[in-house]
Amino acid sequence: MINRLTPVLLALVALLAWASPAAAHGRDAEADARFAQTIGGMELTVVVRASIRVPAPLQVDVVAHDPGKGGQVELAVRSVENGGSSTASVRVVGGRPGMYPAILRAGDVGPHELEVRAGGERSVLPFDLLVPSTPRWEIVVYAAFACGAVALLGALASAALRRRGVAVGLAGTFAVAIVVAFTTGAISPWFAPEGAPAPETLTRPNAQPLVEVAPERPALRSAYRLRVTLFDGSTGAPADDLAEHHAALTHLVVTSDDGRFFRHVHPIRTAPGVYEVRLRAEQPGRHLVYAEFERAGAGGQLVSGAFTVPGPDHGDREEVPVTGARPVAEPARPVAGRPIRLTLDTGATALRPWLGMAGHLILRSHDGGYLGHVHEARSMADATAARMPDESVARYGPRLEFVFSFPRPGRYLVWIQYAEDYRIVTVPHVIEVAEEGSGR
Repeated sequence: MINRLTPVLLALVALLAWASPAAAHGRDAEADARFAQTIGGMELTVVVRASIRVPAPLQVDVVAHDPGKGGQVELAVRSVENGGSSTASVRVVGGRPGMYPAILRAGDVGPHELEVRAGGERSVLPFDLLVPSTPRWEIVVYAAFACGAVALLGALASAALRRRGVAVGLAGTFAVAIVVAFTTGAISPWFAPEGAPAPETLTRPNAQPLVEVAPERPALRSAYRLRVTLFDGSTGAPADDLAEHHAALTHLVVTSDDGRFFRHVHPIRTAPGVYEVRLRAEQPGRHLVYAEFERAGAGGQLVSGAFTVPGPDHGDREEVPVTGARPVAEPARPVAGRPIRLTLDTGATALRPWLGMAGHLILRSHDGGYLGHVHEARSMADATAARMPDESVARYGPRLEFVFSFPRPGRYLVWIQYAEDYRIVTVPHVIEVAEEGSGR
C-alpha cells in the first residue's frame, strides 16, 4: 500500500505547488477595484465590486465622502477587447454623504475602462475585470472523492459476485483516493492561492512629472485647474500604466507654503498619463504639489511641483491653525530618527475606512522638502487581506494610532484624516522634532 501511495502523493505535491501567475497587478479576482475621484465638486470613491462569473450584472457603488452640492454621476463600463459597453447613473444628494449603488452589466473578463462623468468633467479609469477560478486543490479533492466512490461501489459489487481479486484491488484504489482527498485538504493552506499576486520584478523607470495650473497664475478666490502629466523617464512617452494604489490611481496633496491651505484629493484621468483636478484659490502665495502613485513594474513614487497664487502676503499669520481634538505624541518631545506614536481620540466609535484605512497621517517638513504619508497602525493588518475593508462597515475608532520616525529635526506640519459617517474629517497639527542628543 505504501508503495502505491508514494508516487500518487508526490504527484499531488507537484501539482499543488505549481501556482498560477497573478491575473492583475496588485489585485486578485476576489478583490474589488476602487478609484477615489475628486470630480464635479465632489469627493467620491467608485467601487467596482468583484464578479463571480460573466456575463452577469456588475455592481458599482459610488461612495460620496464629500458630496458638495451633489448632482448626477454617470457611469459606463466598456470592454477594451470587444467594445461591449453598459451604462448606469446615480444621483448624489447634496450635503448627504453615503453610498449610492448602480448596476451595470459585464460581458466578459479582461481589460475594461470605467468612465465617470459628473459636473461637466470626465474621467476614464482602466481596470481588469477578473473572475475567480476554482482552486486546483478543490478539483483534486472532488476528483479523489469521485474515484473513491466509484471504487467503493465496484469493490462491493465484486465482493457480492465473489470476485475476490477484483474486490481487493478496488478496495485499495478506494483507500488511495481517500488518502489523497484528505491529504490535499490538509496541505492546501501551505500553497499560494491561485491568482495570488506574484513577486514583481521592477523593470520600468520612474515617471517624470509636469505640474501645470490653468490659468497659469490663478486669481485669488477663483477656480483653477491643476494638471499633472506623467512621462516615462526613458522614452518621454506618456506614463499611462498606473496601478490602483490605496484605492486610487493618484493621490494629490496640495498645501500652501505656510500650511494653512491643505487638500488631499484624487485627480481624474483625462487622457493617457494626464491627471487633473479642479480647485479654488483660497490663499495667496506659493503652493506645493505632491503626487503619489504606483507605476506597474516600477513601484511606488512621489513627485512634486509648485505654483503661485498672486496676492498680498500676510506673513504674520499663524501656521496651520489647530482646532478641536489634538493628537498626543509619545514621547512628548519627538527626536529625529526615533519612532514616535501619535494617538488621536476622535470621540467616535464607528469610523469607516477611507482609502482602505481607518486613518491617514500626512506630514510635511517646514520647508516643504519632505512629505510623508502614514497609515493608521491597527487597520494596516486589514489591508493585507484579499478584500480591502469596505466603506459600508463602521468598525474603527475611537482611537487612531500612527507610528513614524521623523527623518530630520525641525518643524513638521501634520494633518490626520479619517471618515466619520462617510464624511472626511481633517485634524491639523504642528510637531517640533528635536535633534538627537539635544537634551530637549
